[in-house]
Amino acid sequence: MSVDVADGLDGRTSSDWRVPAVAFAVNGALYGSLLTRFPEIADRVSASETQFGVVLFAAAIGGLLGSLVAPLLARAVGERSATLLAGAGYALLAVGVAWAPQLILLGGALLLLGILDGAHDVVMNAFAVRVQQHRATTLMGRMHATWSLSLAGAGVLGTVAAGLRVPVALHVGIAATVALVAQLAIALGRKGMVAEGPPGPTPPVDGPSELASTGDSSSTPASTGDGPARPARSLARLRYVLPVLGLAAVAASYVESPGQEWTGLLLSRGFDATPQVAAAAPVLFGAGLLASRLLLDAAVSRVGQARVAAISGATMMTAVGIGLVCTLVGAPVWWALAAVAMAGFGAGPAFPLLFGSADQLSVRHGIPPARTASMVSALSRVGAISAPIVVGPLTDAFGMVMVFAIMAVGAALVLGALPRAVR
Repeated sequence: MSVDVADGLDGRTSSDWRVPAVAFAVNGALYGSLLTRFPEIADRVSASETQFGVVLFAAAIGGLLGSLVAPLLARAVGERSATLLAGAGYALLAVGVAWAPQLILLGGALLLLGILDGAHDVVMNAFAVRVQQHRATTLMGRMHATWSLSLAGAGVLGTVAAGLRVPVALHVGIAATVALVAQLAIALGRKGMVAEGPPGPTPPVDGPSELASTGDSSSTPASTGDGPARPARSLARLRYVLPVLGLAAVAASYVESPGQEWTGLLLSRGFDATPQVAAAAPVLFGAGLLASRLLLDAAVSRVGQARVAAISGATMMTAVGIGLVCTLVGAPVWWALAAVAMAGFGAGPAFPLLFGSADQLSVRHGIPPARTASMVSALSRVGAISAPIVVGPLTDAFGMVMVFAIMAVGAALVLGALPRAVR
């Protein structure tokens, strides 16, 4: 089975890790740049809280749509070209969001931005899988760590720009220009472009792969000597893996989304923390995400994906369990901060592993990486959209302890599903 890194425009392939790395950096930097200027953007169009929530919801719906249509783009032009095109469109639409003079135009720009963001998310992960296969090494942890670093760096620069009263359009325009130049340089570069041919062996997984057991890595499951039973077993395995993969994607969102969006409010209202201490909660959660993603590739190479997934789920469960107890007994706020940071560390590997599962599914079952990445991205966005709707009413009814309680449910589902999805 060929798993070349096909570029649909010129029939070449690329094993250069810089292409997906730049894509992840661009996506994180543009998102971080916009996040820091959202208050000023909302003020410029005189949006109320409800109105701004509606236009942000439009962006979320756009992201879901983009995730679903991304495989069509990847099939039309190839994953490398799709990554560059979606990234360029994302940069241009970020400027449109920054410039939008009216609420209706802002909503339209955010809807289109969401579509490009969703498509970019899928194709850059799919292309990273292709490059990973060609390089015969794990890359997903470093790619997602690059996104986290870019998001944090852009957030710091955006905060400085806001403090210096740099116009929003100028700030975002500069960020978009840098993103476009970086992608243009990658698009024009030829280093790392190699001729068509089979990649090296895929990164290690727990236990022998189905293809390896045939003695012929170029064979499809149907061409092995096991006869008709072989495809039947493969199909049965696929029907089991895909629902488990989807469950893990939604469940991981119920850990990561509250961890980033609700932990600050949890510390403020549940622990009476000062604004400065409460503001540290999402920062520490993000730092935990980054730290574990930087370590992920080495850990996968050493112990395999399923064991790393189990450790990830167990770490999340332990952390949110500690946080839940701290909230119930009124422990010092520093214990809650430690639990939040530990939860972020546990959650970090989840999405890189889920997107990385496209590697095994493409080799074992012939599913294009973009299709698997589309499913993971779409379901994670369903989780991210629905989590606030679930968390808000439950915290109103039962108190801020429900933030950790909901994260605990998500962590338990991740612990049960993620190791099975990636083995």
